[in-house]
Amino acid sequence: MRTISLETFHDLLGDAYAVSLNDTLYFVGYDNDGNPYVSDNDGGDYIDLSSVDGDIELDDYAVSFFVGGDPVRILFLTIKDVTV
Repeated sequence: MRTISLETFHDLLGDAYAVSLNDTLYFVGYDNDGNPYVSDNDGGDYIDLSSVDGDIELDDYAVSFFVGGDPVRILFLTIKDVTV
């Protein structure tokens, strides 16, 4: 496992539309200042990703870190158009 910077994490988020956060689907968005966040489909469960607690760890499958003392594990999802 290796650590990455907040900037590198934000770059990875820039290519993502949706992520699995702690095994739940969340959508990636940006606030008016360009700071990334994730939220559920209704926008009710909102997590600001502009700052995190401690190290951001990257393994073969996920990015792990803490926000407000709560553990977060993000898997990046690939969304494909399957129109035939």
